[in-house]
Amino acid sequence: MDWSNEMTLEFLRLYESEPVIWNPKEPLHKNRNAVADAWKRIEVSLSIKCSVQELKKKKESLMATFRPLLNKVKASMKTGKGADEVYKPSWFAFESMAKFLYGIYQPRSTINTQVCYIVMH
Repeated sequence: MDWSNEMTLEFLRLYESEPVIWNPKEPLHKNRNAVADAWKRIEVSLSIKCSVQELKKKKESLMATFRPLLNKVKASMKTGKGADEVYKPSWFAFESMAKFLYGIYQPRSTINTQVCYIVMH
């Protein structure tokens, strides 16, 4: 199926409205039934006929384009760079995705796993 830019943006608006799918901090994110229900709501709300399987495939395709662009933006924000030097992707869907996914793709802070021993005398 060929997706127009308008259809893709409509899908992204519906996808954004279902954080249970994309936000790991959502309480029901790991609940398979809740996630399946969210996908079903997107399927029913979308103005074109599309199966949940096709929607998931479209999401993966969009993410495959979004992730490298996001990494390029983050790499261009290194210390010492001016605001005018930050990479700005021209891909039509980047801003729509970045507005809700940017925080999700922040690197997690590392946990120090070294065990500290206190010597008691």
